[in-house]
Amino acid sequence: MTRLILSSAGLAKTRILDEPAELVETLLALEFLSAGRGGPEFAPWRAQVIAAPSTRALFKLAPALRPRLGVYDIVRRANGLEGAVEGQLSDADSRIAKEVREFHRHAIAPYWQRIAGRLAVDRAARGQIMLSGGMEKVLSTLHSAVRWESPVLDVPGMDVEVKLGDDGLLLAPSLFLHSRPPILLKELPGFSMPVLIYPIPVKQKRMAGMWSDGPAREKALGALLGRTRAAVLRALADSCSTTELGARVGISMAAASQHAGILRSAGLVTTVRSFNTVTHTLTPLGNALLYEELIA
Repeated sequence: MTRLILSSAGLAKTRILDEPAELVETLLALEFLSAGRGGPEFAPWRAQVIAAPSTRALFKLAPALRPRLGVYDIVRRANGLEGAVEGQLSDADSRIAKEVREFHRHAIAPYWQRIAGRLAVDRAARGQIMLSGGMEKVLSTLHSAVRWESPVLDVPGMDVEVKLGDDGLLLAPSLFLHSRPPILLKELPGFSMPVLIYPIPVKQKRMAGMWSDGPAREKALGALLGRTRAAVLRALADSCSTTELGARVGISMAAASQHAGILRSAGLVTTVRSFNTVTHTLTPLGNALLYEELIA
């Protein structure tokens, strides 16, 4: 086990990643698929992804994922998952970036809203734990392979002791780390502290409809709230402004504000104003309602 020593200042700054790490999740998904991990919960996803003509050719990338930071940095320097490969990259690195993007396009992008929704629900649940018991309770309930006994956090890894800086630790939930213990990344481009990636709980009944489209997935919540307000609730799995909310749902800013107001009156959304900007966030009740839709 790796022993992480957290100072009081570091513990105070330890936090959960605000936005899902789409590139990290893509790399974990490729490794997950190539290793044949997961059970019936992921079988529909696996079948659909393998059916894509380019997927089997991408399996050769899996050995390159061992140094994940290297692959992460290559794709990031090539303008991430969406941009064209630019900059002074070698031919080999350009090929890796293109192949990761191709895998992302077939295996992650079609399902990303649902994946991000699952991760957002987990972050919200951890947030509620933190409100009731502080970050120490979050760390002590994070995963069965993680043990917290102040000031030491034991995580899977090499038998070493690491004293963390006052920036603390960043916690990142993952869907495709399923059936594996948490992974500690001592550095990740764009972050000033180590990142502990941990798997979110996955059960077969909670994955029903995760990998397929159709009206059945949206029927219950839509019937309860109305189609547009149900879409607004889903869009608020990640907090955002009224302008961002309208863009996510495809409605006007005025309509977004109206629907958010109705959901706020129902106790599903809370709104905080700062100068000329408002931020809408799901309440625990709103998160619970969204969670029930995800596991239905």
